[in-house]
Amino acid sequence: MKKLIKLNMIANLAPGTVLQFMFVRKRLNKVFQGKSEFVDVGSGNGYLSNLLLKNGYSGYGVDLNSSACENNKNLNREFIKSGKYIIENGDFNNLQKKDFDFLISSMVIEHIGDNDLKIFIKNAKRVIKPQGRLCFLVPSNMSAWGIEDEIAGHVKRYSFKDIDDLALQNGLKVDYKCGLNYPISNWLLTLSNKIVNKEEGYLKTKTKLEQTVYTGNRNVKYKTVFPSYFKIILNELVLSPFYFLQRINANNENSLVMYFELSNL
Repeated sequence: MKKLIKLNMIANLAPGTVLQFMFVRKRLNKVFQGKSEFVDVGSGNGYLSNLLLKNGYSGYGVDLNSSACENNKNLNREFIKSGKYIIENGDFNNLQKKDFDFLISSMVIEHIGDNDLKIFIKNAKRVIKPQGRLCFLVPSNMSAWGIEDEIAGHVKRYSFKDIDDLALQNGLKVDYKCGLNYPISNWLLTLSNKIVNKEEGYLKTKTKLEQTVYTGNRNVKYKTVFPSYFKIILNELVLSPFYFLQRINANNENSLVMYFELSNL
């Protein structure tokens, strides 16, 4: 298997996001081993796409937030120039390109109600190859519902049963599922909620759509982005013990994030 390449801007990301990306990089390279084409739905500022591109993949990024797409273009300009990456500012449901090896979507489907989710999944199945996979990162644990869900336009936080139900209702099977970020994100939850309430509390008055579009480009200091000097502690070496804890707690229902993969029956 090819050597895994780390994300060079990892110090700018929250510790929970670092742990998620560490997992996703290892998991996807195990399943696809690079040289596959992806579509990143809700690509935001392009960090997840950047990680995949640096590990040999090519693909598309799709997002509703125009400013996030501009940031994505800047971050991934070398891959765009080489033809390995295309960014589309718009609704994923209107995407025309097909035959991706996998779809990956981080923190998106929790914004979508049941009826629209069926449409989303139908289109997700449409754009991947018959043997392709749908890969998702979602917030989990409804007991942790709070200010961040209220300002971000969430309609739910997922559970392991919700993932099983989603697959069953859409003619798919669950290939893999696990919890992530436990326990570090649980320990930081109270502090995180205080920061969100202070910096983004005003968003509670916005519509669900406005909130959803906004989340494509969140830049909250000490919450979603960190100064570069935090690289001293926000790096894979320092966070490796928490990565180990995250993995041994993969079945913990109290995890605040879940990852899962679906495919055709």
